[in-house]
Amino acid sequence: MTAPAALYGFIIASICGFAFHLIRGGGFGRLLLYLATAWLSFFTGHFVGEWLNWRLARFGSLNLFPAVLAAILGMILASILAGPEKGDKTHPTG
Repeated sequence: MTAPAALYGFIIASICGFAFHLIRGGGFGRLLLYLATAWLSFFTGHFVGEWLNWRLARFGSLNLFPAVLAAILGMILASILAGPEKGDKTHPTG
């Protein structure tokens, strides 16, 4: 992977993280969680796509389809595992 492709990957992963945060909501901590998860899972998805020799939606040396798919799945999993945010009033108490 070239340096411009890595930079482009960070930009795409950041857009995915910000968009997921806009959809799911939450505070600054959740934004950081979604961004970190998007970055990690995006590049993991890219490298798994390279390893499996997937060639769908490539942009230069960047494997976009498996990378974006992994980023979305990673953020969904992180959101589920993180649970409701503290101070969330959607769950009634006793």
